[in-house]
Amino acid sequence: MKHIKQITNEMLQEKLFFIPTMGSLHRGHLSLIENAKQFELKIVVSIFVNPKQFNDSNDFKKYPRDIEKDFDILNNSKIDYLFTPDKEYVYGQNFKNIIHSGSIGKKYEGKSRPGHFDGVLTVVNRLFELVQPRKAIFGKKDAQQLFLIKQYVGKNNLDIELLEGDIIRDSKGLALSSRNQLLSDQGLVAATGLKRHLDTLKEEYLQTRDVNQSINYALEQNKDRNLTVDYLHILDKNTFSKLTEETTNAIIIIAGYVEGIRLIDNIDFRVEI
Repeated sequence: MKHIKQITNEMLQEKLFFIPTMGSLHRGHLSLIENAKQFELKIVVSIFVNPKQFNDSNDFKKYPRDIEKDFDILNNSKIDYLFTPDKEYVYGQNFKNIIHSGSIGKKYEGKSRPGHFDGVLTVVNRLFELVQPRKAIFGKKDAQQLFLIKQYVGKNNLDIELLEGDIIRDSKGLALSSRNQLLSDQGLVAATGLKRHLDTLKEEYLQTRDVNQSINYALEQNKDRNLTVDYLHILDKNTFSKLTEETTNAIIIIAGYVEGIRLIDNIDFRVEI
């Protein structure tokens, strides 16, 4: 594995598979690497904690970082390049090309974290410019992020094939996240409530087809003083908007706080018309 701070002309002559991360790696990230190994491309993993996607400076400061551990994990994973740019290399001093995420980017997670998805699209676009990959992969856990990146790539006809990595969960159903390591043992137990909300809501909705009733039922059934739910929505997965009579692919998204740590999760499913 080559550890680089800047992309070289030599790299740009190769066919690259790009996996952007913010570090603090876990099995979810490793699953993305395994996916990438199916292709005959050089694998580039980046670690860059992007300040532009944090609307809360305290959240940025306490985001988990362990570059030495990440280095060992990636070295053992036999990737080709570890790319760890600094802020100046990514953005420079007079950077102005902010990518706006539109109306969808202001809803749900974007409503709770104003400007978050503008920051996400801005850094993803910038990293794409630097790495110039043939393929890139993003995890499904950040469902709204994945939707907006796919939408941006499609609208701008970027010559990059996007792949989706499945959500990786622990034995109790908790979606793996770098933020999980900030939780106590009690907090990890409380965090499993996110998945229970999703499963309860899905089951109730498929029985009643009443969105509001199903959401209220899920919230009532899964009350936990250690988990504060920020939002819980059922959406059309193809539009990331309200369900319609034509919806066949649905997604349920949730965000909440455990011990002051923000966590998100989702499940998607088919709806028979």
